[in-house]
Amino acid sequence: MKRWAWTLVALWLPLLSFGQEEENQSEKFTFSGFLDLYYGYDFNEPTSEKRFDFLYNHTRHNKPSVNLALVSASYQSDRFRANLGLQQGSYVQDNYAAEPKALRWINEANLGLALDTEGKVWLDAGVLPSHIGFESAVSKDNLTLSRSLIAENSPYFETGIRLGWEKSEQWYFALLYLNGWQRIQAIPGKNKPSFGTQATFSPTENTTLNWSTFLGTDQSIEAQTSIYFSNMYGTFSLGERWKVIGGLDVGKRVTEGTSDRNWWGIALIAQYRLSERLFSGIRYEYFDDPFQGISVATFDGGLEAGGFSLNLDHRFGDWGWLRLEGRWLDSQVPIHQGTTPAKAEDFFLLASLAVSLD
Repeated sequence: MKRWAWTLVALWLPLLSFGQEEENQSEKFTFSGFLDLYYGYDFNEPTSEKRFDFLYNHTRHNKPSVNLALVSASYQSDRFRANLGLQQGSYVQDNYAAEPKALRWINEANLGLALDTEGKVWLDAGVLPSHIGFESAVSKDNLTLSRSLIAENSPYFETGIRLGWEKSEQWYFALLYLNGWQRIQAIPGKNKPSFGTQATFSPTENTTLNWSTFLGTDQSIEAQTSIYFSNMYGTFSLGERWKVIGGLDVGKRVTEGTSDRNWWGIALIAQYRLSERLFSGIRYEYFDDPFQGISVATFDGGLEAGGFSLNLDHRFGDWGWLRLEGRWLDSQVPIHQGTTPAKAEDFFLLASLAVSLD
């Protein structure tokens, strides 16, 4: 994968230089920054710094922290585009632990080429935002402060090649060739490529329906394991005050010589606009992965948990967000918290101050 990436860079840079001679520089480049500061308190009072191994955002207990500090630069023209994002924070420490330290700085790094004159068909390559799910690592883009269990146990990023086609204002399709399930560095040892698909239908400006799939692996070929995964969600704007999102994940891990390990999960989120700057959101979620097909748990019995969260958010123009959230989770088995005895229920509070500069 390194070879094709460097080849693409070598071919693309002369074309970019040619485009720069013809267009106004101020129309091509944009820069942005995002900073998410937070404090969380878990009423189970865990002894470890990180609350749960299956969560990757806002995970620190009783310690002011930075979830994500992100600086991004983008280039856009009629036929070419590029994105580079550099990051740090507890989200990076938790979610990129399998990557070399030098690569953990990369939030995204990709190049794109339009294959038609109308800019409807694009070929993008590099580290890309995940084609799966409706939640990202940038909290201001989500209806809730914390991420749902289905989001935390599916990719936030991916590395590979994406062929995207905007068929019309209503339809978008994409095929992806990937180097694994949420990876930057290729899987060590011999490995097979992974693949993804995406289909998005937006019948109106207030409704979006999406179906994404993944077929591949997160381990080397010697492990003889494959992942089959499907994500479906819909987003709906109901009048000027309501936004509703519903998502469903279904996955299967197939390993030769062992029984299949299946998982599934749902998330239902509703946000109500109380005023021009004040919002409230509520979420119900459930995640069932009894044999740890994809989730990481430090307790026996896998992850079978559900719960609710309630948000109150204040927005400062286009540059700032102050958010408060209470979240309750109830597990089918005791959740290991470093407490004695381990408890099956968990309640924690989150507060976040996020600043965005565009």
